[in-house]
Amino acid sequence: MADAIPSLPHDQQELLLDGPALAPPAGVTPNFIDPENNNGLAYGVIAACVAVATLCLMIRGYARLVLFKQLKPEDYMIVFAYGTYITWTVFSLLLSKTPGYFVHQWNIRLRDTIETVLYIHYAGVFYSITLPLLKISIVTEWTRMLVPRGTRNTFLYVCYGIMVTQACAMVAFVFALCFVCEPYQKIWDITLPGHCIKKLNIDIAAAAVHLTTDLVILVLPQKVIWNLQMSFRKRLGVSVFFSLGILACVSAAFRLGVTVTYATEPDTLYYFGPVIFWAFAEMTCGFIIACLPSTPKILKDSGVLPKMKRAMKSLVGLKNSTLRSTSKPPASSVTNPSSNYRKIDEYGVPMKDLKPSESTEKLRDDNSSKFDTGIVRTTRVTVKQEYVGDGGSNVVDHHALWRNQDKV
Repeated sequence: MADAIPSLPHDQQELLLDGPALAPPAGVTPNFIDPENNNGLAYGVIAACVAVATLCLMIRGYARLVLFKQLKPEDYMIVFAYGTYITWTVFSLLLSKTPGYFVHQWNIRLRDTIETVLYIHYAGVFYSITLPLLKISIVTEWTRMLVPRGTRNTFLYVCYGIMVTQACAMVAFVFALCFVCEPYQKIWDITLPGHCIKKLNIDIAAAAVHLTTDLVILVLPQKVIWNLQMSFRKRLGVSVFFSLGILACVSAAFRLGVTVTYATEPDTLYYFGPVIFWAFAEMTCGFIIACLPSTPKILKDSGVLPKMKRAMKSLVGLKNSTLRSTSKPPASSVTNPSSNYRKIDEYGVPMKDLKPSESTEKLRDDNSSKFDTGIVRTTRVTVKQEYVGDGGSNVVDHHALWRNQDKV
């Protein structure tokens, strides 16, 4: 029907444009005034993704500008990608106004889809720019981190291949999206004469290419990491750190699935919401992978990591203190220090006798408590003095010499 609109008389065009964009199911009356939507979910997803991406960019910016005091080519690419990411976000938010997220197409006037398709078109263009830039910046940094200077190996060549593939994909998909219709405005304006190819095929192809690239990026550094000359524990930690790419793979896989649904369902505008959400997740994962390698340097140089360790120890100590305060031991005296142990506690020592057969492990009793008043610690000092004879009947006092010197 949409293809025939340009050839219809003006009055018939207006009649169709004021009608529903899709025929409603039997017994359903279109609601053009206030259709049910789920914009709240959309706002939550968008806000969370933008917050995470912005935080990651700030972490990397602090490391590069304050700690390293230098910028690399990949830093500029990430900043540019963030700009296109924010532009994508703006168009995604505009979609909440027209028509709204999860609104059935029969609740939308056909003329209102013109504005909706315009927003979707430009969102797709900026998505096609953002994701390749992030992936190129990631593998560019990897070539500097994981390839010794002057070395030419398989890892380096695969990285070069990913860069070229993503650069070509960015140009190809942006070009295809912009020239999917002739004239250009017909992409969103169904009242203009012209012709178009099926845009949804481009969306599926783009999602498939990005999923394949994500899988390659996920497994690419693992062989290099496990060949590093370091302990198993450190290699495991680095491997897990670089395995964050699995988040991007999951997001890309779901995005491909919902894109196929979006391309095949008649109620197209209802299903574009999940496509937007998973695209957001995929790009946000790209920012995480691109920016978080700077985190260890920040934690080390700023002293955050030691502070976190001390805070955890304090928290654990406070928890143990709370557990120890649940009971109050009875007071007791110690009369035979050679046969009894004394309970020692770093917060104070309300003492308790232990049986001679008990292990010294009982010195720290989790059931002990702190006393707010009274004696909190006692110390018993036993001094033993020995006298040695000089071979005769005289007894030598070892302290006599020092006492005589004091008198001089």
